[in-house]
Amino acid sequence: MMARLKTEIAKDSPVVEVDEITLDGKRVVVRNQDLQVEALHLDPKNPRIANTVSLEFGPKAAALESAIEELLWSDPDVRDLYRQVVVNGGLIERIIVRPNFVVAEGNCRLVVYRRLREKFPKDARWQRVPARVLPEEIPERDIALLLGQMHVMGKNAWTPFEKAGHVYKLHREYVLTQDEIASRLRMSKSKVNQLIRAFEAMQSIYLQKYQKPGSVRKFSYFEELFKKPELREWATSNEENVRRFADWVGTERISQGMHVRDLGRILKNPEALKAFEEAGFSEARKLLEEDDPAISSPLFKTMVETTELLREARLDDIQRAGPDGNPAAHRIVRELEDALTRFMELSGVVRQPAAAAERGEAQERRIGSRR
Repeated sequence: MMARLKTEIAKDSPVVEVDEITLDGKRVVVRNQDLQVEALHLDPKNPRIANTVSLEFGPKAAALESAIEELLWSDPDVRDLYRQVVVNGGLIERIIVRPNFVVAEGNCRLVVYRRLREKFPKDARWQRVPARVLPEEIPERDIALLLGQMHVMGKNAWTPFEKAGHVYKLHREYVLTQDEIASRLRMSKSKVNQLIRAFEAMQSIYLQKYQKPGSVRKFSYFEELFKKPELREWATSNEENVRRFADWVGTERISQGMHVRDLGRILKNPEALKAFEEAGFSEARKLLEEDDPAISSPLFKTMVETTELLREARLDDIQRAGPDGNPAAHRIVRELEDALTRFMELSGVVRQPAAAAERGEAQERRIGSRR
């Protein structure tokens, strides 16, 4: 929340407005002021920068303003922002800066103003940047929470990798518990845990070996790895499994996000796993499809799901199909039986009465236990 308190005008300087924001339940007084472009500095610790700059320019690049600026300017989203600012004739929202004029929020907007000032050196609109200056006493932890509220769960979202990196920083550097992060950023604790694990695996394992432009776009693969319960259990049981996964992604054994969704089945099938490691995903999938046609066939997938629903049918649904039940329910069951009988005849499947009787007895026992 923001509320204007009063306005002060200093001679030969832009208007300075005393304002306030509410941060983590506290009212923080700030200054609204248009600051000279050359007085401001980009923040090498900002998640938009810190988690990717070393991949592009090396470990020392974070201290170089020019390297940071080039990194941000290479982002197509920043080029789009440039065009929006030109059309609008300025910023819609002020940037937020620390007392030492290092940008806390709005690094991309500062880069845009630098480029506009360079292109139009005589245009007064690009000489000063509308800014909100934070007070001297504000701790970095509160600034981190502010960025999280604005860019992790707010409308101005960072990329998935950058968001996860900020959640990781709140947990590791500022020692917020996962419950505290979940509460402040309005997400589930399981999601917080998933982001922390995925970011840590990608940063400490994958990016240490596969540093190249665009590597961070693979973050969704690691997020999927720690989202699915069976894969998360496999990954957390042994760090070597995470290294194997990183190599599969890095060597493009896993080249699409959808491949991660099928990885659980591959891991459970020794022959499919061997085919996957030797020949790739497509060969492993062929073996899986031989064992389970429901993987590739929507029809068989639906039949499997329907079979499970019928096995676990509720008593009230069963009674609807009984002699004194609903006529529409009778019709649905008969049509299903006719369709299945026809399918079996066309496919040459032979009915096995003994097995069917055994399943029927098991179903009756389940029904009886619910009464």
